[in-house]
Parts: sequence; structure tokens; C-alpha cells
Amino acid sequence: MALRTAEEYREGLRDDRRVFMLGERVPDVTEDPYIKVGVETAAFDFLFGHEPDFREMAVMKDPHTGEEVSSYFEVPDYPEAVGKRFALIRSICEYADAAIPFVKDVGTDILNGLTVTARMMGNREYGQRIEAYRWYCARNDLSMAGLVTDVKGDRSKGPSQQKSPDYYLRVVDETSDEIVVSGAKAHITASAYVDELLVLPTRNLSEAERDYAVAFAIPVNTPGITQICRPSFRYEDKYHFPLPRHKRGHVEALVIFDNVRVPKERVFMLREWQFAQNLAYAFAAFHRYTAVTYKIPIVEYFTGIGMLAAEANGIQRASHVREHFIDMIKYTETIKALALAARSEPENFGGTGLYVANRLIANMAKLYFASNFHEFVRTIQDIAGGLLVTQPTYKDWENDELRPYLEQYMGGAGNYDAEKRLTLMSMMHHLLASDFAGWHEICTIHAEGSFAAQKMMLLMEAPAEQYKKRARDLLGLNV
Repeated sequence: MALRTAEEYREGLRDDRRVFMLGERVPDVTEDPYIKVGVETAAFDFLFGHEPDFREMAVMKDPHTGEEVSSYFEVPDYPEAVGKRFALIRSICEYADAAIPFVKDVGTDILNGLTVTARMMGNREYGQRIEAYRWYCARNDLSMAGLVTDVKGDRSKGPSQQKSPDYYLRVVDETSDEIVVSGAKAHITASAYVDELLVLPTRNLSEAERDYAVAFAIPVNTPGITQICRPSFRYEDKYHFPLPRHKRGHVEALVIFDNVRVPKERVFMLREWQFAQNLAYAFAAFHRYTAVTYKIPIVEYFTGIGMLAAEANGIQRASHVREHFIDMIKYTETIKALALAARSEPENFGGTGLYVANRLIANMAKLYFASNFHEFVRTIQDIAGGLLVTQPTYKDWENDELRPYLEQYMGGAGNYDAEKRLTLMSMMHHLLASDFAGWHEICTIHAEGSFAAQKMMLLMEAPAEQYKKRARDLLGLNV
């Protein structure tokens, strides 16, 4: 099969998958008013490969068949692959108006983490299964979601100590050719509108928890899988001024596995509990840099919209606003500099032959982004002013009796008439003061790993012995 079109991607989602939104079964995820925004955002992955200006970046030759497939599926077995993936993800985010399609990057980060782990285990059978699955997805141009986070229950206890054994997804039965799993995965982005689900363990495990050490892939419409979605935004056109671009965003789900049967050829870890943490770590090493990459167009966009708000309000030359500009620029360019530094020092992951961006610097970039995002948003909110949350709605603008008042009183500085200023403020409300804004700020903290996870990886990756040796040498200490 050649690269799919966006319409072929949408058609593939009409497969009787079991998805719920606001308590109701969704008959067609491409038509649900909330989920279809995610579908249209994801569709950029399938538009991108058909754009003449991007084909060289977005498309590669299948090394086995020579047919054209998405570049996302490339095995990063040479150092320059890290920079190529950085360029691919950044470009597609810019193409999608600072939104990441999110339906091939996570899945292929998982495939790379699985490949690394299989090689560390020395398990050739797993390696062959992962390789076969990679090219199956590539040749059918499939979309994928990554399912890592378990519901966890009492976080002070491990999986085997929970009052419910299904607080972590586990193997409940096995035959010669399949396994049966039960449990749930939480906070899963885009899972309602992909073709395949890739499941990983989320933490280190003990021998008593070996049934929780399981990794596999499964089609979304497999019997026993139920998804419960929640809207991440309420961006209703009747309240917001129309924009030339389509809405962007994603929807998360609680994904439930009720005695789901998984063929063994799709199982990539089965009770190898000693390697569960290695797999979670390997995936994070690839995906955290993906996260840093797609943050760049987002923070550039936020910085630009903050500067436009200052222009609309006529305060762009005020000294305190110029200080805000400096803070916004510092934040944006530091993230970019760290991302570029990590890309420039690719690492052969554990000697497995797969290359990843410098793990220490990539984690620094992600931690810096997440730690400072709320202050960054607060700065833009300060520039925007109270109109951010008190602006009249588009329904008011459409009222012939009210519009003359709005035209008289809602104009801004320079060329910002009332309509332009309210259009800007309407979008800023969506980004900075809406349900979506709250979702985005929480995702900044917890997506791609929490603060604690990033700090733990900094400790693991930092050259601590080098630091101490330098200090000992300078002090002349023989300890």
C-alpha cells in the first residue's frame, strides 16, 4: 500500500471501535464534535507526505521492498538520523500551525525503545517481531498511540500490593499462541483515532510482579477494548471569532482492557520483569526529545501572539512590557538552544546501534520547558489584560444592535480595529484562559514524564564521577 491520503486515514477509523464521549457511545469518531478536532489534527501526518515541498523529508524508501513509506518509521541506526527526525517533527508541527499530529511520532519512539530493549536482552525473537511489526505499520501507513501510564491506584504501593490487581495492566492468561490481558491505561493521547495501540510497562517491577511486565501491539477495534474520552476544550464557534485556520488539538482517553486476547507475534515483552524499567527508560529517551522538538513551534507561536497583544493594546514600547519580551525570548531561545545541543551530540544507546539525542541535554531541555511554562503563560496574560476573559462573544458581534457599540469601544492601537482586536483576543482566550488552556498547562507538567522523572534522569545521565574527579584533583584529595 502506498502512503495513505488524509481521507483514507479517516475512512480507516470507521471500524466499529468502542469509544465513549460524555457518557455516550460514539458511532463515528470522525464526526464527533470533540474527537473530530483530534482527527483533523492527526490528518496532517497524512497530508504532509503528499506535499511536494516536504516529500524529500517526509518520505523514504522501504529498505526491504523499495516502496515509499513515511520517514517516521526509519530505524535510527546512524548518528545523522537524530537530526533528520528533529527536522521532520519540527517541520510537520509548523505545517500543522504549531500543533503536532501525534499519531506516528509516539508509536515510532516506542518501536525504537522496544528495539533497544530487545537488543539489550539479547532476545532475537522479540527483535524479529518488532522489526516485522515496524514494517507492517510502515507499509500500511498506520497511525499509532502509545499506552504507557497505568492508573496506579495507591502510588505508594507497587502493582502486586494494590487492592485491585488491575490497577496496572497485566497478563491474566496464556496459551501457546496468545496472551490475555486486563487492566487500564490512562491519559492516552489520540488513542480514539488511531489504527494501533502500543502498550508498555510504566515502571520497574519485582519478580512477584512479572505478569505486569508485558509489551504488545493491538488494533484499536479488538474486542474487549473500551475507551472513555473527555473533551480537552470547549472551543465553540458561536462564541469565538472565526479564524482562517482550522481548530487544532487532541483528546485523551482512559483505555480499558477487559480480557483482551493478543497474538504472540504481537508480544514484545512477556514477564521479563528485569527489563521493564529499561524499556520505560528507553522509550522515554527517544520520546522526550520528540517532545522538546515539538515544543519549539508552540513557544514561538505563544511568544509571537504575546507580542501581537502588546501591539493591539499599544503598550509594546512600555519598559515593563519590553522586559516581558526579553523574558519570553529568553525562554523560547533557551529551549531551542538546548534542543539543538542535544541533537548535535547523538548517542549510540547502550551500544545497541540505535542513536538518540544526548539524553542529559534532552532532559534538561524538557525540564526547563516544563518548569517555566506557567510563568511564561502568566507573562502573556499580563500583556493581554482583562479583555482576555471579559471580551464580548462573536454572537454579540453578529447582533446588528450591538455591533456599532463594539466597533466604537473595542478598537485597539494602530491598525487594530475592533474586529481584528477581538479576533486576536478570542484566540488568546482559547490558548491562555479556557478549558483547553488548563489542559495544556497540566500536560506541560505531566506529559512525557513528570518533573520527578526528568530530574531522576538528569541524575542518571550526569557525569557525576567526572565532576567529583575534577574537584578531587583540584583539592589534592586522595579519597
